Amino acid sequence: MLVAIPMILIMWTRPEFTKLQGISLTNGFATIITIGFITMVVWKYYQEFWKPRRENANKRRS
Repeated sequence: MLVAIPMILIMWTRPEFTKLQGISLTNGFATIITIGFITMVVWKYYQEFWKPRRENANKRRS
């Protein structure tokens, strides 16, 4: 219902989006997916390799 009602209102009013006319939505979506993938890979690298190595170094110092 949270998604359906606004979608029906948008389809009913049929607004003109002049700001989106020159933008390729396919390229925009591909860019968002690529940024998300790179962010996920960096985050997993941090969790799997960097964070445990740093925690082990801190344990050795104590």
